Amino acid sequence: MARLREIEQERLKPTFSKEKQEAKIINCRISRRKLITQLDDGREISILVDLLTKKRILGENVKPEQLKNPELHNKGRYIYFPEIDEILPAWIISKGLYSSCFD
Repeated sequence: MARLREIEQERLKPTFSKEKQEAKIINCRISRRKLITQLDDGREISILVDLLTKKRILGENVKPEQLKNPELHNKGRYIYFPEIDEILPAWIISKGLYSSCFD
C-alpha cells in the first residue's frame, strides 16, 4: 500500500520545464470566410475572419480577400499578412481567442 501512495504522489507532482512548449503553425490558408490553420501538435483550427476583427485581433475593416498569401514567420510562431501588414501570433490560435496572453 505504501508503494501505491508513492506512485500516486509522484504522479501528482507538478512538472516544470525550463522552456514552455507552445504549438507552432505548420500550415495556414484562407477558405471562404475562415482562417484554417494546422498546428504541429496535430490540431486543425478554423476561426472566422469576422471573429478576429470583432475581437480587434485584426483591423476592423479587414476582409477575407485581404488575407490572401499568408506567410509563416519565426518558425511558425506567427502568421504575417503582407497585404494588410499585420501579424497573428500562434498562441492566439492554439490557446483560443479568450485566453490571457500571460497563461
